[in-house]
Amino acid sequence: MILKQKIHFIINPISGGINKNNVPSLIEKHMDKNLFDVKIFFTQGQESNHHLAAASAVEADVVVAVGGDGTINNVAQYLVNTNKILGIIPMGSGNGLAHELNISTNPEKALQLINSRKIKTIDTCKANNQFFINIAGVGFDAHIANLFSKASSRGFKTYAKITLQEFATYKNKSYHLHYNGEQTTVNAFMICVCNGTQFGNNAFVSPNAIYNDGLFDVVVFSSFKIWQVPQIAYKLFKGDVSDLPFVQTFKTDQISIARNEKEVANIDGEAMVLDSQINFKMFKQSLKVIVG
Repeated sequence: MILKQKIHFIINPISGGINKNNVPSLIEKHMDKNLFDVKIFFTQGQESNHHLAAASAVEADVVVAVGGDGTINNVAQYLVNTNKILGIIPMGSGNGLAHELNISTNPEKALQLINSRKIKTIDTCKANNQFFINIAGVGFDAHIANLFSKASSRGFKTYAKITLQEFATYKNKSYHLHYNGEQTTVNAFMICVCNGTQFGNNAFVSPNAIYNDGLFDVVVFSSFKIWQVPQIAYKLFKGDVSDLPFVQTFKTDQISIARNEKEVANIDGEAMVLDSQINFKMFKQSLKVIVG
């Protein structure tokens, strides 16, 4: 006799600008009822997401985030260092974590994958007190995340449009870095502190990052010319940005980044205001996830 697991689905109805009204019927159709007792919840904003995730982490064996990287972040932080398991149905704008873990963006296939119960234990991270799994950063990516959060529509097209509009006018900023016993000050376009490899949509900012090696891959973009933007785009989607002369990369298990003032940071694609100094810490092998 197979002992059933309790599984909760937490659905963000607005992530990625994707209609999710049919998700409950897909769950009913594809989930193996011999393996799981199913409950389904729709969020009503970020506070609701946190409340549902916290309650589900107590009651359920498996908690499935249905949405984008921000939704996954809100759910996963309550499962860290427990025996509870994270499932993912990627329905966001970028789906960076899902791509990394070989989880299909087709909801039916992602649901069937959950039935397989193939589990991998991965690292998680914090930027000050803010939890993240995939990528956090300061500079241009945080600026874009902030503008995207205020846009009237979601999805990749909106994100790409904002990025193209802002590229030419965004100014580098000064950052003081402390890592691996070294200190340095850089004038940077953006700094990405990466547990995973990509922003989403297969835009690889740190293709050599590994989710369970206990290390951040830090990527620092310094000054470049506007005519080099197509080269950056090509390297993000087809190559390795570390080949570019204005990009520095290194690995570390913790890093501190100091800025001139308190401002936004990118936390798994979401814009959050953090203190002028951000301390990044790695928590090894701390989250169980169903993967492809």
